[in-house]
Amino acid sequence: MTPLVVLALTAACGGTNDTGSGTPDPSGANPGQPSTLMLTTDARLGSHLVDGSGRSLYYFAKDIPASGTQAAVSNCNAGCLPIWPIFDADGAVAQGINAADVGQITRSDGSKQTTYKGFPLYYYAGDAAAGDTQGEGVNGIWYVVHDPTYSIAQLSKANEAATYLTDGAGRALYSFARDTVGTRTTSPVTACTSGPCMTSWPTFLTDQVTVPSDLVAADFTVYTRADGTRQSAYKGHPLYYYAGDTAPGQTNGRGVPGWQTIDPTAP
Repeated sequence: MTPLVVLALTAACGGTNDTGSGTPDPSGANPGQPSTLMLTTDARLGSHLVDGSGRSLYYFAKDIPASGTQAAVSNCNAGCLPIWPIFDADGAVAQGINAADVGQITRSDGSKQTTYKGFPLYYYAGDAAAGDTQGEGVNGIWYVVHDPTYSIAQLSKANEAATYLTDGAGRALYSFARDTVGTRTTSPVTACTSGPCMTSWPTFLTDQVTVPSDLVAADFTVYTRADGTRQSAYKGHPLYYYAGDTAPGQTNGRGVPGWQTIDPTAP
């Protein structure tokens, strides 16, 4: 497949949800599914997942990752698969990773797909050789599968263009309109201090900031709240979970006045 064809198809399908069924391009976009999962290290992207031939594997921000209460859902279908062929290796050998993190789903077309830490795995047809990572950041929704897991990532609803910030497992993060936004010289101030508010909106905290390549690690900071606890912030906005979200991919907190998920592309 030529680079021009790859670019054209990527633009056509990378940001949409094509719900039809389909199979990977038989011309060679599918690299052959070697049955090993292992890690490699890239100078720019760090440690990430590859197959037994060293071909990079990716996750799709429009997919729904698995959790203890739900199976993963792939939203890359007919128009998407020629450029992002699925990786499936039934009984894949985990080399240097925890075998318990490797799973499998049955897609809507009946085919099988391997998952890692709940995320369905894909190749990118634009990667011509082992070690290539040309799919990283495509359309702001495709990323290599980092290990250790990203501490902060992003997902996107199948029917929405924007992405929203999540933790590494895909749980949505929120900001509160009544908070005082921090600056380079002043810390944020949270307005969510009462017991009921903190029960509904638990704080998010990570000291290790590992993010996909189109997020800026320096935009994430940690500050100390008035009650002495610590909380992460993004561009000065304190970050929270919503207790009403019980699984990755849920954004039920959007309906609560004053609370919203965070589009990292917004000013």
